[in-house]
Amino acid sequence: SSEVVKWNPNTGEVLDRVPVQYSPGHAVAAEGDTVSPDGKYLVSLNKLSKDSYLSVGPSHPESMQLIDISGEKMKVIQSVPVDPEPHYGQMIKADKIKTIEVYPKDEKNPDAVYNQKDARIVRKGNEVHVYGIAMRSKFIFDAKAKRPDVIEVNEGDKVVIHITNIDFDEDITHGFAINQYNLNMEIQPGQTNTMEFVADKPGTYPLYCTNFCSAL
Repeated sequence: SSEVVKWNPNTGEVLDRVPVQYSPGHAVAAEGDTVSPDGKYLVSLNKLSKDSYLSVGPSHPESMQLIDISGEKMKVIQSVPVDPEPHYGQMIKADKIKTIEVYPKDEKNPDAVYNQKDARIVRKGNEVHVYGIAMRSKFIFDAKAKRPDVIEVNEGDKVVIHITNIDFDEDITHGFAINQYNLNMEIQPGQTNTMEFVADKPGTYPLYCTNFCSAL
């Protein structure tokens, strides 16, 4: 059987054991790697799930199980399927995680565009720089063009595309992909990301968002 065992480090006495599914390879305790470990919860990172979840083929998910270790008897209180080979992790209190939900404007970034009327395409010799914006549900690359969502370049040009996500709204992530060049990037709210390639394949190629936030 596969088990998590609680024992007394001073005497070696086994105090309790609880079955897990299956073959734990790692374990992480709450605040376990800090100078003041919590000791109330433990996650068993299991290498196998076997029959624990619905089978969808030969490759099974693996599992992580949350165990309450605060009392005399340990108890598995949650089991979840996870991607293969769960490894070393950390468990800390949520209030220690300080995040940003939206990237702040960086007016000093020469590649950023925060107003769609400033979207533009600039040629520098055989380099084409695109300063575009992404918003629900469109791209604008050249605000003054008849077709502002089209990029036209010459074969052999080096193309540098800067895209700013001007949706300053939590969780409104945009993507930008050119499949035929195997290019794809993600742009978080308020973020500017850059993509470069050489246009060595003549033709017309779709540019599309890979993070659908609106109806298709």
